[in-house]
Amino acid sequence: MSSLSSKVRGTILIKVIYLIAGIAGYASSLLFPDLDLLWRSAIADVVATLVVFVFSHFTKNASLYDPYWSVIPIWLIGWWLIEMGTADLMVYDWLMFLMVFIWGMRLTWNWWTGWKGMSHQDWRYTALKEKTGRWYPLVSLSGIHLFPTLLVFLGCLPIFYVIKNHTVIHDVSHLQSSISILFIFGAILLESVADFQLRRWNKQNGGQVYRSGVWAWSRHPNYVGEVWFWGGLYLYAFSQHPSLIWTGIGTLGMILLFRFISIPMMEKRQLKNKPGYAEYQKSVSMLVPPILFHQMHTND
Repeated sequence: MSSLSSKVRGTILIKVIYLIAGIAGYASSLLFPDLDLLWRSAIADVVATLVVFVFSHFTKNASLYDPYWSVIPIWLIGWWLIEMGTADLMVYDWLMFLMVFIWGMRLTWNWWTGWKGMSHQDWRYTALKEKTGRWYPLVSLSGIHLFPTLLVFLGCLPIFYVIKNHTVIHDVSHLQSSISILFIFGAILLESVADFQLRRWNKQNGGQVYRSGVWAWSRHPNYVGEVWFWGGLYLYAFSQHPSLIWTGIGTLGMILLFRFISIPMMEKRQLKNKPGYAEYQKSVSMLVPPILFHQMHTND
């Protein structure tokens, strides 16, 4: 009961912090009425991140920032829709927004189910703190808070320009739009299945390597789904407005983040804590498997 009440108190605290961050962010954007909406929302995003950082610093828990990744896209979309209007948006546009909402709610819920309260901090942040010592506050500000905020904002650029260009009518085939929406839905489904399978396995077999389900063809299917999701948003925007090819910079940033930062940290931890992980590395691809030569593992 005590741990549950601690988690409830922590959840309430995070909601209050995020409310303060949202208000501070929006208020800061009002100081620059002549700027384009994209820049005003970028300023608001940074200010909101700084507010969360201040609270995470004084509570000594950088995991306060974790749900920001999945919450801020929903907040930004709502703001952009209010500012730019919804006239002439297609049904497919609304379906895309719905996919983002589902993705954000699911990912936030997945984080919350694994979070134990204010006493619990992501192991990666703890490792960074031990490694960087007195420089940790700067590392936390730049690497844990501002850098992910930048990546997510860039990842949302396709959404912004879909809304902004909604009055520009293109001869877009229903097939292209349907494929894009299904692509995004597939990413959400993959992440959901991967998280569910791993959570169920860890409850019964904590400390052992999981080799079944989607984890039999990729060592990090949840990360594959995440990159796939952001790529899907880009694919949708590009299919509607080919001039938006440049907005793929966000997806590229996501790929680099997971491939060269998140996954190496996770791999190092797994090799240290889970016997048999080295063999798992040899038999299962890191991300996308070589289909022709991959052999599915079915043993639990």
